[in-house]
Amino acid sequence: MRKFILVVLIAAVPFACGTVRADNQFESFAIQQAGKLLANPPLFVYEFQRNMETTTPLPPGKGLGVNYHFLGGILIVPLPDITTAYNISAKVRLHPEGRLYPGLPQLDLVAGRWKCLPAHKLEDSNASPTDSQTKVTNFDVGGHYVAAVVSSSLEPRVRLFWSLKASKLDVDVGLNKPTDVFGTQVQKFRGRLLEKTFAAGLEHTYAENKRWTIEGGYGMKNHLLSAKVAWSGRFLEMGFNIYPESVFIMQPQMNFHVYF
Repeated sequence: MRKFILVVLIAAVPFACGTVRADNQFESFAIQQAGKLLANPPLFVYEFQRNMETTTPLPPGKGLGVNYHFLGGILIVPLPDITTAYNISAKVRLHPEGRLYPGLPQLDLVAGRWKCLPAHKLEDSNASPTDSQTKVTNFDVGGHYVAAVVSSSLEPRVRLFWSLKASKLDVDVGLNKPTDVFGTQVQKFRGRLLEKTFAAGLEHTYAENKRWTIEGGYGMKNHLLSAKVAWSGRFLEMGFNIYPESVFIMQPQMNFHVYF
């Protein structure tokens, strides 16, 4: 149990795996997550960055948008997402649909950044290799992304959109001494994940400031599939992110946004 908790803290993933009645099932889950962490630390936490990334187009007539991801994670009931609590995304419209000539799509640029602020609370600057307990001496997890989004109307209330997104995530974790994590001696977790994702989706506006979106994406570098179904209002977006390759396939989220 202690080893499993250590793995979770190092990965900066404050999640709950639900109620597991059998001890061997719990241990098997922990070993699986530890293997993913040791093989590629950034990929282990990349889903939390994907939850805060947004690649939907700005509403027609809007030139600027700000998005904040505040609820999400792997639980059925969304909880405050403290992993990416320090995050912000901005959207800028470069070209409205049909301005230069009829049929020319709308073009938006999107950029966002996040950092795991609670990670530093786990650091112990006074830890030394002679301490009896394993302690975290360095903990830095964060990332950013940029994207271009193109959207075109099929009819007055329906738009198709496509996006190309580049993401980067960095993980840098250090321990005061090597520790055994399910048979592997580990003292440092360090890595960088780079991903380029192509996505396409459909947006349906059914009332003023209210719309549904469905979106599917493919990570061309790490071969990661994703999908999203969301409802968006004037200030709030609620939806589900779907990651077929993840242990937690469906992850709810809530975002707050303002458009100008």
